[in-house]
Amino acid sequence: MMKDNFYALTVVILFWAFSCRGQAMDYSKCSGGISLSPNNFYSLAFQGKRGVDKKSLYGYETAREVNKNQIWLFFDTPSSGLLNLNLKHYAEKCHVYMFEEKAGQICQELEEQASKLIFSESNSIDLDAEFIFVEEALRYAVVLVAEEGAKDSLDFAFDFSPQDKFGNEIVDSLLFDLTTHGNAHSYEIHVRDAVTKRPVKSKISLTGANEINGAYVASELILNIRKNIKVCELKIDAEGYFSFDKKDHSILIKNGLKDTIYLKPLIRGAVAKIDEIYFVAGLASILEESAPKLNRLRDFLLVNPNVNIEIQGHVNGDGTQPYSSKRLSKKRAKEIVNYLVLSGISPKRLSAKGFGFTDPVYEFPETEMEKEANRRVEILIK
Repeated sequence: MMKDNFYALTVVILFWAFSCRGQAMDYSKCSGGISLSPNNFYSLAFQGKRGVDKKSLYGYETAREVNKNQIWLFFDTPSSGLLNLNLKHYAEKCHVYMFEEKAGQICQELEEQASKLIFSESNSIDLDAEFIFVEEALRYAVVLVAEEGAKDSLDFAFDFSPQDKFGNEIVDSLLFDLTTHGNAHSYEIHVRDAVTKRPVKSKISLTGANEINGAYVASELILNIRKNIKVCELKIDAEGYFSFDKKDHSILIKNGLKDTIYLKPLIRGAVAKIDEIYFVAGLASILEESAPKLNRLRDFLLVNPNVNIEIQGHVNGDGTQPYSSKRLSKKRAKEIVNYLVLSGISPKRLSAKGFGFTDPVYEFPETEMEKEANRRVEILIK
């Protein structure tokens, strides 16, 4: 429970950081709506907009005018199931609308009054919407509308339970059992969602020993091993999740033969560090030994085609050359963008920003390890 609470708190903090770093987050419009992952906790505030909406929601509400002071949220269904929107802690009256897309362009459909309104309710304290059955591979928009000028904060979550239309639970799992009879031991890798702890069907790549070399698709992979395997590289990718990499992944018979890997869901505003990307000292030239990690970043973007990222460059400095450090860190971030574009990633999905030494991991680094930690590349999910 403590781990889950920490992760939820991290989501809130990352949203705050996303706003404070100067990113445009006009989530009061359909075009700036925030895509949410299921079963995570979020906290946002209304932006205090004034005026009447005569565009996106115009025509859906005949009994009342709809204010522009809105929060737009999107949910892409990984499967059919029951969706519940929990809203907590707001003082002013709030109206909630929920729409279902038809053809893949929900903002345009709303303006043309072509989307299906499936839920509408007002409440002034807490709202625990009824469970609504949602269909696989559709996009749903939830619009929260507050009074003019209100800047109340909302705590909310999309609780999603994968089910078919008959109420049977859907588990996104796949068992890949490569065990055979004999004296070999069985080694298992279980891949789970870090929040829900449910199985996640993933691409699992293992290298380093002939007994296990290969790429597999599974949520539970079972292999035979006949001896300790001391050096192995483990890579796991799944759509909607951060990739997982581990070098020198020793498989020792005496330590037990099961590893459970928890993948973190992708959330807009989340920041992740990309290790082992190196540059020529003082320059923006990428060193050749960075290629494996850059290729992993490319693979991550290919597995998640709907994800856009900002490459963020950071350098270590003594505070004496702020402008040149920002310039260098941005050039390095742009070099990574160029690498990804040449690798086949659309430039529309990529942007670059340099922070110089303004956001160090260690404000007063004393060791080379601490200085190296300050010299880093991160990605921001947009």
